[in-house]
Amino acid sequence: MTFSVPAADRAAAVEQLRTRAFPARPERAGAVLSGPAYHWADLARTPVWDGDIADREDEKGRQELACCALVETLTRMWGSAPQTFSLMSLLLREAGGEELPEPWDLLGRGVPELNLWRVDGRWIAIGVSGQQEDHERTLVVVVTVTDPP
Repeated sequence: MTFSVPAADRAAAVEQLRTRAFPARPERAGAVLSGPAYHWADLARTPVWDGDIADREDEKGRQELACCALVETLTRMWGSAPQTFSLMSLLLREAGGEELPEPWDLLGRGVPELNLWRVDGRWIAIGVSGQQEDHERTLVVVVTVTDPP
């Protein structure tokens, strides 16, 4: 699956992931990483920036707009706005020795804030990873049956 597409097409990809069965063992198929209780997909990716700061800021703005457009499309599609879910506390909990379930441990390390819905027994999380200035940024979607910790 290729996910570098407009918001409506990304929403269709999210819906496809939301209804897809989870595999018995971790597997990767293109931009989608799946495990026994989750699917993780990279919907759009920006490169690591080592050049012009203005270009980096423009791309950062485009990534945020893409996330907002997808959230708006999914909100209309599912008829409810998402919760905003900060993952900063997960880093502290993990640093304190708590083991966090997949995919929340991975999300907590890379995505500071999520837009989060619960639809038909599954959690759908949309966010942008790579918030540090010199890292690539990725618009990600995670679908899971595991409740947020």
